[in-house]
Amino acid sequence: MEIRYIYHSAYEILTEKYQLVFDYYKGKLDLCTDRKKIFFVSHSHHDHYAPSVHQMADVVVLWDGIMHRDEKTVALGVGEEAVLDDLVIRTSGSTDEGLSFDIELDGRRLIFAGDLNDWNWPDDTPEEEREMHEAFLQHLARFKPEPDVLFFPIDYRIEDNYDKGVNEAVRQLRPQYLFPMHFTAHPEILPVFREKIAGKVRFVMPEESPFTLV
Repeated sequence: MEIRYIYHSAYEILTEKYQLVFDYYKGKLDLCTDRKKIFFVSHSHHDHYAPSVHQMADVVVLWDGIMHRDEKTVALGVGEEAVLDDLVIRTSGSTDEGLSFDIELDGRRLIFAGDLNDWNWPDDTPEEEREMHEAFLQHLARFKPEPDVLFFPIDYRIEDNYDKGVNEAVRQLRPQYLFPMHFTAHPEILPVFREKIAGKVRFVMPEESPFTLV
């Protein structure tokens, strides 16, 4: 299983049978002709969804709040499950919009958070901060712990709170590998965070892409 960072929150996973692409809207992407192409769309924000994915994919698994429907579409809501051949997909929600995904494939389990995060902005009131944190914990609790891989936002736009959500996710879920998303406004935070999280999880930097899970 090979994992490649594309751009922003978009990642590609290659297996013998599949090309899985998550939250693609731009960046270099070579479509496979010898694998089934499954695109995942967690929500409709422009930095997570390009309508062109419907032409590129064999199957599009998307949040049911996106109205596009065709014979390729598998639309899911929060707390639902779909089985595509040997691919098992379960969903949780988001503290922003749409879904997060829990995927089982080839004996591995991957969690793709989408925009699920503990989004505590500097000007939030204590009440807003409490409500956000409670919603975050509720969505996080739907996932079984100990996935092989966790894809999660590390976004320094929320300043000192940038690692609050990811630290809690790592603590509760105990993933083997952590891949960052949503960091493009402040990529300089990644080496800082890597030092802070050292010893708790294997943090995979974008420049390590493509990364092979063995």
